[in-house]
Amino acid sequence: MCGICGKVNFNQSPPISMEELNFMCEKILHRGPDGTKKMIREKIAFGHTRLSIIDLESGWQPISNESNNIFTILNGEIYNYQQLRTKLTKLGYKFKTQSDTETIVHMYEEYGEDFIQYIDGMFAIAIWDEREEKLILYRDRFGKKPLFYYHSNNELYFSSEIKSFPKKIIHSTRINLRAIYEYLNLGYIPSSMSIYEKIYKLEPAHYLVLKKNNIKVEKYWHFEPKTNNSLKSEEIEETVNNLLEKSVKSRLISDVPLGFFLSGGLDSSIVVATASKFTDKINTFSIGFEDKTYNELSYAKLVSKKFNTKHEEFIISPNIIKDIEKIIWFADEPFADASMLPFYYLSQMTSKHVTVSLSGDGADEIFGGYERYIGKRIAKNYYKIPYILRKSIAKFTKNIIENFEKNNKIRKIKRLSYPAYKNHEEWYLSFLKQFNINSKNIHENKFLTKDFINKINIDIKEENDYLIHTLNEIKNNKYNNEIQTLDIMTYLPGDILFKSDRMSMANGLEVRSPFLDKDLVEYSMSIPQHFLFDKNKGKQPLRKIFKDKLPSEILSRSKEGFSVPIAKWIKDDLKEMFSDKLLSNDARIHSIVNKREIKSMLDQHYNYNVDFSVKLWNLFCLELWTEGNNANI
Repeated sequence: MCGICGKVNFNQSPPISMEELNFMCEKILHRGPDGTKKMIREKIAFGHTRLSIIDLESGWQPISNESNNIFTILNGEIYNYQQLRTKLTKLGYKFKTQSDTETIVHMYEEYGEDFIQYIDGMFAIAIWDEREEKLILYRDRFGKKPLFYYHSNNELYFSSEIKSFPKKIIHSTRINLRAIYEYLNLGYIPSSMSIYEKIYKLEPAHYLVLKKNNIKVEKYWHFEPKTNNSLKSEEIEETVNNLLEKSVKSRLISDVPLGFFLSGGLDSSIVVATASKFTDKINTFSIGFEDKTYNELSYAKLVSKKFNTKHEEFIISPNIIKDIEKIIWFADEPFADASMLPFYYLSQMTSKHVTVSLSGDGADEIFGGYERYIGKRIAKNYYKIPYILRKSIAKFTKNIIENFEKNNKIRKIKRLSYPAYKNHEEWYLSFLKQFNINSKNIHENKFLTKDFINKINIDIKEENDYLIHTLNEIKNNKYNNEIQTLDIMTYLPGDILFKSDRMSMANGLEVRSPFLDKDLVEYSMSIPQHFLFDKNKGKQPLRKIFKDKLPSEILSRSKEGFSVPIAKWIKDDLKEMFSDKLLSNDARIHSIVNKREIKSMLDQHYNYNVDFSVKLWNLFCLELWTEGNNANI
């Protein structure tokens, strides 16, 4: 795992000054604290900050072929590099290192741009082909590793993080107001946009080719889940188990100490249980809170004891004020998933013991683990009630007072019934949004300033709404498991993997996700729905496979998630900081959000136990990001 950056300029030699390249590398040094290497040639410059995992001595990058005319840098890991290396050796290719990165150079020589079809891994890759004066950028299938680019006239910059782009690039572009609109709704900025208008994310499963100022961006892998109705229960369990074992085993390859995140939930417990077949030395790491209702350490201890792991725990207190601004800086873009706080500290603690950690990310999306999937089934039945009656119910539930407790059933009832939407699909999309602003109601929206509404109105149409557009694409292609597919295309790369990458790399830790193996994802998404769900829970194939391998307490648990007592923190320990940042006369978010509405939310949250924590945290993160980056919205 590393940080990569670079620049191509076809009309200037050298394409970049060493001072500018040094700046780009320094800004992503946290991603690769073991050292930095740079290369400047006639039209290309590469920078690489290294976190050493494979071939510690000679695996430095950039790496070239024998003719010294093809160069590559890699952020990530290639899990099948040993098999590919064997194949390439038989074809006559010579290797000078043991690293997975050198495999990429020779795979490109042999197969050209399509070599990526053979690669199994998480990656952001840059290749410079000097023979054709061509730059190629690749991003992995699910968006584990980030890659941003800026293209103008004769030059292209790219980097693992936006903060690495030279200041002249940042100053030459504006804040992307459409990205702000999506951020307010989602809590993250979706691909391919970024917080800046002229800087783009390379989307998952896409590659970019730049040749003599001609640029193309195309998809190299098409995720097209289709139901296989011929599958039987026993076959599903056997195949899933085999694919999971293969995936975990391939992710245990490392020349440095390796560990496992262990939350006490089903997914991370399964990864530990599967890994125990291949190694006796298992290091596990868990995090908890002083608030016992959010503390799951007892479940993690059950699994640790079962598999005799060397276990470490860390407790988070609300006394995190000193680190919040730093954590938001590491996030790189506005990002409002509060679980980034415990993830940051978990990564920090884990990195003191190991360099690589395996996680359970992806299991919820591919095996139907989120509670909202069951919620959509309930909503489908509830929305059979006539609309006029549901509107009456909504008037009643609107005034129900919530509390700040975890798994609040009253909140769930309220979210199901209020407000009353036209259909259950519209309800589900609103469930995914933090502010639920849309083109239909934007002019009546009292929360947003009129100036902001007028600026973005031209660009905001219902068919262009990120979630609606993606869901329509899924429906038009008749893909299986629509809402899971929607999450894999949107929430997984935009939130889950974004958080995992930024918070782990902030601490020089590599995180691997066995559930996001391509073959496992493709197979699991072909499983008919009735095999995935019972009345109350998803992940039924996993529960059956591990019924005799994991403690019953783990198997019977409902999905908890990486929950954070942020509502209580805002009311108590963080109260002063939130009021200062959100109500200050200098607050930059007042250009898009009416101050009186923020004050109203804070007042209700502080005094009436109305939980506005999600919205308040969203605005708080945006304000801190604008301050930290001296950005005016």
